[in-house]
Amino acid sequence: MTLAEWGWDDRWAERAAQEGVDSSAVARVVGQDRASWSLQTASGPERARIPSSSRINLPPVVGDWVLAEPGPMESDPWSLLAVLPRRTLISRGAAGTGGGEQALAANVDRVWIVHGLDMPVNSRRLERYLAVVWDSGATPEVILTKGDLAEDMDAMISQAGLAAVGAMVRCVSSRTPESVQDLRDSLTSGCTVSLLGPSGVGKSTLVNLLAGETIAVTGEVRAGDRKGRHTTVRRELFRIPGGALLLDTPGMRELRVGVLDEGLKEAFADIEEFAVSCRFRDCRHEGEPGCAVQEALEAGTLDPERLGSFQKLRAEAAYEMRRTDPRARAAAVSEWKTAVKTLKHHPKYKDR
Repeated sequence: MTLAEWGWDDRWAERAAQEGVDSSAVARVVGQDRASWSLQTASGPERARIPSSSRINLPPVVGDWVLAEPGPMESDPWSLLAVLPRRTLISRGAAGTGGGEQALAANVDRVWIVHGLDMPVNSRRLERYLAVVWDSGATPEVILTKGDLAEDMDAMISQAGLAAVGAMVRCVSSRTPESVQDLRDSLTSGCTVSLLGPSGVGKSTLVNLLAGETIAVTGEVRAGDRKGRHTTVRRELFRIPGGALLLDTPGMRELRVGVLDEGLKEAFADIEEFAVSCRFRDCRHEGEPGCAVQEALEAGTLDPERLGSFQKLRAEAAYEMRRTDPRARAAAVSEWKTAVKTLKHHPKYKDR
């Protein structure tokens, strides 16, 4: 098996040459544990670690292409020396008060946002996932699983489509393997697809359906709330018949957004289209005169919950920007001080 079968191509070879990296020493990260990584090298699978002499500042994630070399002894794990610049990076806001982002997967071409139809469609969750994926540079798609358990499949697909503006929506069921044939036909050799979603939505089951055998561990969901039990405990890249690469990931209870830019615009392209007609270029759509978004809301052509979701994600992204970027934080403080000074001179508050 060659590295080309794991996604290596002429573009990667050219980038490696620009970075002064010997292509023969390149490997792909296909699995990740706490302090070790699984690699696919030109000579086969290997385990690896980061030595103290490594130039790596941030640890690699599944999907990364890395420069690696075998240890001094045959029994030693390989050493990770450097990470090639990424084409795409899926990340989320890191937990805690320190700010920053947590990388989830790298060099992914497509992302399947998986949602089970055994529960009502969560449009707000889909919008959050879509904003993060669009911002990564990968192409998102919504995959609705457990179609056989849907109470009203057509209505649920329609609802998902309204949330997934600009993204394809597909529906599959493990009870009817032929339902995944269109999905299988859309895959090409070397294409890397990451599956994202909470536990219990059927990500690992979908991997197994496409592989035609059990390669990812699956588990049952609780009957009461249809939640999964976190059967998948590590991110892992699987190669399936036809040559496509599927990246299975543990379920996420929460997807905290990082600093969103283009992702927010792409996920809410309909709101951005309305916003073009706003009177002010910096309109926040919160009651300013001549706001085309508010006009669309009043006319019934825009769902108020969708606008609320957009404003919430925009506020979260702005907060993350202030936490991580000193210039953004300084600009926010300056804006607040200007607003306070202006308020003091307002006739309504002047004598207070």
